[in-house]
Amino acid sequence: MSKTTRKKKKLEKIRVEIISTQPYGFYIHDLEDRGNLTKDDVEFGLIMKIGHNIEEQVVKIDLESDCYYKTENSKKKEEIFGIKSSTVFKVIDFDKLLNEKGEFSPADDFIRKLLNICIGGIRGMLSVNLSNTKLNDFPLPLIDLSAFKKRN
Repeated sequence: MSKTTRKKKKLEKIRVEIISTQPYGFYIHDLEDRGNLTKDDVEFGLIMKIGHNIEEQVVKIDLESDCYYKTENSKKKEEIFGIKSSTVFKVIDFDKLLNEKGEFSPADDFIRKLLNICIGGIRGMLSVNLSNTKLNDFPLPLIDLSAFKKRN
């Protein structure tokens, strides 16, 4: 694909609808033994899985976010809390996500926008689930997706 075609594809408007978004798998461990926990004591992990169905014209994004105690040993991380979410987008202009061969090949900017929507959603889901706990002020940090590059 030429740079001109790629640039044009990147600038096109692509209409989407959120078909469903749902949290699942929320957990929180007992913190009685830990005393006062601060934001400096923790780190977050985020796993993103992106799928699509050309026939149904949908893009699905699954996120898994976990909060861990910071440790010197990066091999074994002790979890504090976490959540998973699944969001399905109906893409009205799905043909704009396909390359000349009819293969799914969306612009990075398009995927980043969908990820930002999903991350905002999971941030809100965490806020609701952590309210009325010692961790109610531990939001998922802002995530810089500018380094995001799609992989097949």
